[in-house]
Amino acid sequence: MNRNTKNNNATGEYGRVVKYLGLLGGAQGFSLLMNLLRNKISSGLLGTVGFGLIGLYNRTVQMFSDFTNMSLSFSAVRKLSDTYENATSAEMLHFVKVTRSIALLTGIIGLLLFLMFSPLVIKLFAEGGEYSQWYFIALSPTLLFMAVSGGEVAVLRGARRLNSLAVYTLWTSFVALVVALPMYYLWGVDGILPSILVIALLQMIGVLYHTVRLYAYKVAPFSMRLLRDGIDMLKLGAGYIYTTILVSFSTWLVYSAIFRIGGDSELGLFSSGYLLLSMLPSVLFAALDSEYYPRLSGAFGNINVRNAMVNEQIEVHSLIQTPIILSVVFLLPFIFPILYSNEYVPAVAMTQAAMFGLLFHVLTYPISFMALSKGDVVVFILQESVYNIANVVFIIGGYYLFGLKGVGFAILLVRIVDFVVVFSITYLRYGFRLSQCSRKYLFMNMFCALILFCSVFLLNGVVAWIFSSISVLLSIILSVYFLAHHGDIFNKILKRLKLKR
Repeated sequence: MNRNTKNNNATGEYGRVVKYLGLLGGAQGFSLLMNLLRNKISSGLLGTVGFGLIGLYNRTVQMFSDFTNMSLSFSAVRKLSDTYENATSAEMLHFVKVTRSIALLTGIIGLLLFLMFSPLVIKLFAEGGEYSQWYFIALSPTLLFMAVSGGEVAVLRGARRLNSLAVYTLWTSFVALVVALPMYYLWGVDGILPSILVIALLQMIGVLYHTVRLYAYKVAPFSMRLLRDGIDMLKLGAGYIYTTILVSFSTWLVYSAIFRIGGDSELGLFSSGYLLLSMLPSVLFAALDSEYYPRLSGAFGNINVRNAMVNEQIEVHSLIQTPIILSVVFLLPFIFPILYSNEYVPAVAMTQAAMFGLLFHVLTYPISFMALSKGDVVVFILQESVYNIANVVFIIGGYYLFGLKGVGFAILLVRIVDFVVVFSITYLRYGFRLSQCSRKYLFMNMFCALILFCSVFLLNGVVAWIFSSISVLLSIILSVYFLAHHGDIFNKILKRLKLKR
């Protein structure tokens, strides 16, 4: 590849990543703040016991949803996007109908399976008699609402309606806030399950508001012709479908194990930290599923182009995300009492240790798309299976041996193992190589992270705060310095603000 061409492409890629990270990441960031506000108030209203039950119920519903909805919000995007770009309006309408029909059918299947297996699920992790079982069974329509929402989200992504997608992201958090809190206040723990049901319904209505304005809602869930077209479409996302189910099931196993070993109070502490660990990546990687994956698939045939594309993702995400992650680690002792209450402070050390693992996730996540973009489903399943099996074994083992802090270090270790496995596979099978810039940023970020890690876990008092502050400031300064070398980004931002540089 010509050197000048590579530089131009890199600059363009940096600008593209920043643009979509700003749009979708900004919406996710505001959504995150609303969710944190909800969690703060919820933790005060329900305590650690109720907060743990929220996580357990949500994970259970999510597990059934992931098992039955075929990950349409992801797997249908590639076909819809290609049709939107290259085919006629009639063909786009056809595949929108296919997507919606499969979504509705999978929602019905999910509802029926939830009705069938919910008594068994309750016996696995809780005791509550007929009252608990009836309440749990009443959640079954949630599976239908979530499946329909997933299909509509795929339509928004495929039709490139990212602005609508961002608005919908804000709507989901707003609904969760205004629905859940009154129910928790009025009914306490008994308000958890009905709030989940109502929130799912209103979120479905919210996304339908955007999509039916684009394409009239038409479905034929029992049409064999449409289902055959849908089966071909879903094959594109087979690896991701498996991964989604595996992630959901492994997370449910972790929640259930901690509940059985430590009780509902310990589960509440774990849930508070694990929730932050789940929320932050949703902001940091908001654009990768919708924008990066389809482009990587189209460029996979050219090894130089695809390696450059993956490296540019790693470079820009490393520069932007590392200071954010380190800042969160540094501020967690202040954040936890604000977001929750002093009752949740024992989860701070666990969350700090686990947050360091996100630094390796910044490297792993862009690389992990290579197997799926190649259509190498077996390899993708292999690397995801290793991660999720390690996640369950390490977290449960870490908690059993060392308590909540052991969970944090277990999550960090899992992220390191995941990076080694994914990088080794892509290195040997696809010829992927980290660029000089990626390696430079890697060592730079690890140096800053090591200072902060030692300050948090080995030092105390004023000395610990001094070195922690130095590591965070150094990371921010270095990231701004290297981003400034990609001046095209700043020129575009300033131009939009109608300022002169």
